[in-house]
Amino acid sequence: MSSRLGKTTLVYFLTQVGATLIGGVATWYINFDLGPAAYGEYQTAVASLFALNIPASAIGIAVKKRVSEGEEQGAFLAAGHALNLAVHAVLVAGLLAFRGQVNTFIGLEVAVPFALLVGARAVFDVTVSSLRGYRQVGTSGAVKTLESFVRAGVHVGSLFFLGVGVAGLVYGHGAALVLATLAGVVVLDGRPTGFDARHVRELVDYARFAWLGTLKTRAFAWTDVLLMRALSLSIVGLATVTKTQIGIYRVAWTFASILALVSIAVKESLFPEFSELGVDEDYERVHHYLNEGLTFTGVFAIPGLFGAVAVGDRLLTIFGPEYAVGGGILVLLVAARLVAAYGAQLVNTINAIDYPDVAFRVNLGFVVANVVLNLALISLFGWYGAAVATGAASLVSVALAGYALTRLIGRPDVPVAEIAYQVAASTVMLGAVLAVQRVLPDTLAWTLAVVGLGAGVYTVALLALSERVREKSLGLLPT
Repeated sequence: MSSRLGKTTLVYFLTQVGATLIGGVATWYINFDLGPAAYGEYQTAVASLFALNIPASAIGIAVKKRVSEGEEQGAFLAAGHALNLAVHAVLVAGLLAFRGQVNTFIGLEVAVPFALLVGARAVFDVTVSSLRGYRQVGTSGAVKTLESFVRAGVHVGSLFFLGVGVAGLVYGHGAALVLATLAGVVVLDGRPTGFDARHVRELVDYARFAWLGTLKTRAFAWTDVLLMRALSLSIVGLATVTKTQIGIYRVAWTFASILALVSIAVKESLFPEFSELGVDEDYERVHHYLNEGLTFTGVFAIPGLFGAVAVGDRLLTIFGPEYAVGGGILVLLVAARLVAAYGAQLVNTINAIDYPDVAFRVNLGFVVANVVLNLALISLFGWYGAAVATGAASLVSVALAGYALTRLIGRPDVPVAEIAYQVAASTVMLGAVLAVQRVLPDTLAWTLAVVGLGAGVYTVALLALSERVREKSLGLLPT
């Protein structure tokens, strides 16, 4: 990975760390003020939002791809936003027309703000994708951080001063999206120009395959929540999942997602590069960059998995002692996110070199596996079944994507040695953490200190083992 790409990745990563920390504070306060059951209700509403957000995300991916190719950027930008607005005007109207059914499904009287939230999220997503298409990856991360900051501020402020419930959280979510979208439009390098039916057709041609990739992302993040809730309300499920368990499950998912931030930053930074190389069919360079991306995909998540085994249940008590029961769920979800991160790098490459039909088939395999496994395992094992199903479906995705990419451009050069170094450094870290835990008090404050110690041990061990990581780290330092 070049120094320029490394710095782009670092900027994007840091902005996402900021967004995650801000969101974590809000998540903590919501759980502290309303409890895990109410947080489970809000997360069910958010899961419904992202399920309805699939068209906007697919259009956004198409805009990112066409704009990143460097030709007629303004026309594709304008066509993408026009198409997005047209599709979601119909969707929002439908939600308002059937607001009674919407309220019944979500379980709250929030149909009107929910419909507006769906529209706001649609415009926000395409704006962020436009920034990435113009290679403003770091800026897109800053816009997402701004949205998280505003949303957290509104949520905490409204709960603290007004005492609002879940409906107020939905209103605050929508307001944050509108403000962040306006900021994104202001800083976007490109400006819309005239477009015609050809531009719309090329976007639709790409989006009709990309929508399943979006569905895969949404399914990975939210299928378990939707099916846990749906099966709990039906007579089909043999094992039931309470709203409280859903709330704790989503808190564990938030922790697991923090560890995937590096892989997401790498993926977003590499897409424009892969896209340009794909136009020239320079697959040798594609393999090089993919190898670099896979090297750093697990650099946080692998030690995170070892750490979750050692102190996961204690970390969750940040939200309250009742959250400690989610320790096993946290380990399973970190493992699922780690596997999914490698699969995402492979699918990202397939999409970027302009084989959306192949990515479509890979993503279809994941979605089918995810839904079938969740239905079966949640019914039998409750929330543990949901976590296992998510990880197993991710393994299916890695296998399918690896096979497909091999057929297209040759077998990916997997950096086995670098991954082994990360596992070895994580093992050293685990030994140090377990040794220190034996002599320290079993309190949250000391657990956080142990986490810091573990991070330091892992960093030193990895830098000692991996020459590539040492070189890349030095390349990120200011000159």
